[in-house]
Amino acid sequence: MLTCEVDMRRNQRSYEVCVVPHWNVSSSIIETYDTPIGALRRHAQVARSLREAGWALAAHVAVRDAA
Repeated sequence: MLTCEVDMRRNQRSYEVCVVPHWNVSSSIIETYDTPIGALRRHAQVARSLREAGWALAAHVAVRDAA
């Protein structure tokens, strides 16, 4: 199992695409983007590549900031 997510960093006004393999968290990949559209496009590319490689979606979680 692995986690692929988009995260907003308010302090730096940047967006991160993170891919975290649960079997080896230390090999996580974090890419930083200046715009949300750039991060979302990259996330879509990663998700598509994972599906093409045979991975399946186990859960989808949307987190909203109350602030």
